[in-house]
Amino acid sequence: MTTGLRCGGTLRQDAGARRCLLSGLAHEMVYDMTYDMGAPQLGVPIRAITFRGRAAVKSVRMGLCAVLLAGLLAGCMGSLGLQSDGTYLLERHEQNATCDILYKDIWGRIQLIKSLPAKAMAEQAAPPPTASQLFGRWFGGGDKGLKAVEDYDRERAHTYALQRIMREKKCVNVDVDLELAEVATEMSRIRQN
Repeated sequence: MTTGLRCGGTLRQDAGARRCLLSGLAHEMVYDMTYDMGAPQLGVPIRAITFRGRAAVKSVRMGLCAVLLAGLLAGCMGSLGLQSDGTYLLERHEQNATCDILYKDIWGRIQLIKSLPAKAMAEQAAPPPTASQLFGRWFGGGDKGLKAVEDYDRERAHTYALQRIMREKKCVNVDVDLELAEVATEMSRIRQN
């Protein structure tokens, strides 16, 4: 039984090896099950990619697919959420939500934001658990290496994005600035320390 790539020219038995004469050039053909990878029969011999004597095309294909999938997911995932300019891009279900759901979501986020200054102060008072967080507190940017301050920035931007969608849909207006005024002054004090 012969499997593997097929010869597009004349097949000749030559000293125990099968050779294919194609346009006057001799190409060695491999008739072995380990090299048959289900590749299309192109009429010309194609050498298999081997690793330790085994066909490695499937692992190369799998690796390539994994890299492409990771790249696509990173591109899709990276486009939502908090952006580098401080804005927040909402997910599709948030953009299509009803006014009632948006109202409940924005008030839940406001309550969460109001709890973050106390968490930031407790986090600032405690010693940093890792060396990277220690350096983040010394040399960090606006968040001073504190997770609660980072959460505040993300949740605040998310809340303003929800408020923008509520205005576009002509829902009941929630005055986010008024609700978060006290929290904003506390967070600015924490950022200065």
